[in-house]
Amino acid sequence: MLTLINPNRDMRKLVLSLALMGFAWSAQAQSTSNESLSLQACQGDTIVFGFNITSPFNIGNTFSVEMSDASGNFAGNFVSINALLAYGVSSGNEIDVLVPDNTTQGVYKFRMISSNPVVISDTISNVIIGANPETAITAFNWFDKAGEITFCEGDTALLVANQPPAGQSYTYQWLIGGGPMAGEINDTLFVIASGTYALEVSSNLCDATSNDTIVNSYTPPTDVYAQSGSGVNYVGMDSIRMCYGTVATLEYFAFPSPGITDYKYRWLKDDSTNIFGQPVMYALPNDTLNTIDVDTTGTWYLEVTSIPGGCVDTSEVFTVIVDTVPATVVDVAMWSYQSLPTTTLCLTDSVMLVAQDTVLNSSWEYQWQVAYPSGSGNWLNLANDTLPWLKVDTSIVADTADYRLSIINETCSFITNETTVDFVNFPTLTILPGDSLGICVYDSVLVSLQSNALTFAWNGGLFVGKQNFISQPGQYIIEASGINQCKTVDTLDVYNYNLIATATASPQIISPGAATTLSSSGGTSYYWFADAPATFSNQHGVITFALPTADTTTFFIQVEDLNGCTDTASVQVFVKEQDSAVIYAATYGNIQNVITPNGDGRNDVLDLSGITAGDDCEFTVYTRWGTPVFNQEVYNNAWGGTTDGGSALEDGTYYFVLTHNNEIRVKSAVTILNNF
Repeated sequence: MLTLINPNRDMRKLVLSLALMGFAWSAQAQSTSNESLSLQACQGDTIVFGFNITSPFNIGNTFSVEMSDASGNFAGNFVSINALLAYGVSSGNEIDVLVPDNTTQGVYKFRMISSNPVVISDTISNVIIGANPETAITAFNWFDKAGEITFCEGDTALLVANQPPAGQSYTYQWLIGGGPMAGEINDTLFVIASGTYALEVSSNLCDATSNDTIVNSYTPPTDVYAQSGSGVNYVGMDSIRMCYGTVATLEYFAFPSPGITDYKYRWLKDDSTNIFGQPVMYALPNDTLNTIDVDTTGTWYLEVTSIPGGCVDTSEVFTVIVDTVPATVVDVAMWSYQSLPTTTLCLTDSVMLVAQDTVLNSSWEYQWQVAYPSGSGNWLNLANDTLPWLKVDTSIVADTADYRLSIINETCSFITNETTVDFVNFPTLTILPGDSLGICVYDSVLVSLQSNALTFAWNGGLFVGKQNFISQPGQYIIEASGINQCKTVDTLDVYNYNLIATATASPQIISPGAATTLSSSGGTSYYWFADAPATFSNQHGVITFALPTADTTTFFIQVEDLNGCTDTASVQVFVKEQDSAVIYAATYGNIQNVITPNGDGRNDVLDLSGITAGDDCEFTVYTRWGTPVFNQEVYNNAWGGTTDGGSALEDGTYYFVLTHNNEIRVKSAVTILNNF
């Protein structure tokens, strides 16, 4: 008896059941019952035959299933498609039969046969064997290797199913990763993404699934990063800012992609723009690694090519900004009064240090620093001194110190050259014997300077050197110049000691053999002498009696004071007979001895009209040292204290002689007071 169990199509297995009767040791006809069925199976399906054994079989017996040809004929054309060693088996056994893949589509019969004894079962008819649909896929791209397609991002791969035989129709379902793709039920598929693709094809009888097709859509991961390091600041993920002299490494991290074995790299840089304002990229020679060292401002790109496949992609822009510190040096500004700039200063001077660069950018921060003592390297920031210039004076450091400028921004720092400013002490200056000196008239004194200065100037250059003889009274300004022309100024006041000798005789006209009393003043020691032989009672006395021997005798007094200064005065004494001296006695007592030629109309001239008495008298004026300064052959009684050339004589005592017919009529002294 044959019993059919519906096939499990999900398992692609057809299950049949038959009964087979047999007897031990001899072949017996099998008693079967056969139902007319319409069964379906496909090439490659498995049919499970179940069978029962009712009689024993000999040792070594086997059971096999035979499939007829497409016409239902077993004679000579049957196909033994499976065998089972059946000795000893019992009721309820099964045998799996695999439908050959080359089975032609048609209606077939099946039977079972034993070998010992030979027993043939009834035939199962009307089994329809269908041909599996064609599942081959054609790719209208290239296959890098069997079953794999590689194309570039943005490209499209076209997968096409083979068409069904004439007179048949297929239905399609495209799969990715083993699962159905929604809506993809046509015989073609456009692929734009990587994945494992397959095609499920169904005919009216059978269905089949193609082999997997691996598609690799390569998208180079072209993100560029900068390796962090000293002097590199990230502005964004795709930009950095760094200082000049810093080298940044731009790096591309390659992540393996299916089917890609290697990459080829090419770095590019925007270095200019075209006439349309667009950046112009040019390739950097020999830069074919996945890293590149950069140290200049620019826009950088990386071009990545896949191997195999040759897919090319260019990274996003990576911007490098290099801050360049201005080429800055510290110079010394020159003041208007200087001939040359200098950093060697007097204590009261100052100097301007200036940062000299091509561009003073507000984005930079400036900070002046000082190191004291000079050469110590102990640099300190100067509070509030953050401009590109600095005025240096003793308010910062009252001594020699080093100065420099720090230039800073968020990525860069730069230290300029050091400039040493040397403050020089003023030279010492001491005047010897003192700042105030008294000297005798017509005398001189040696003045010395005790100083460490290099040069000296007296009254702007009247004298130079450390020592000079001073003879004129007045104020002398002394400049002592040292290093860098630092000057110490002092004054020397010189004055004359006020020694004025006087000489008087009483009486001035005496009779022969008579004596006169001479007196003087103004000093501490005195010495009398005469121009003719005379006798003195005390030649060193401030008062002395003198006896002249000549008709006219000039007596001189030399006076010395405590300072050692000397002065000389004189007085004339006339020896006359009494009767001849009378006419002069009254007149001589009225002789004018002071003139004040200041133009006020009083005592402006020396009036001797009472002595000349209408005679033509010659008039001569002498200095105290006997030098003639004025002469008039006929005195007009109008001499006003001038020289022969008309120049005013200095204040002082002078002497005059009035003669008539070569006879001295009078000799006397006169004092000139110009501003009285």
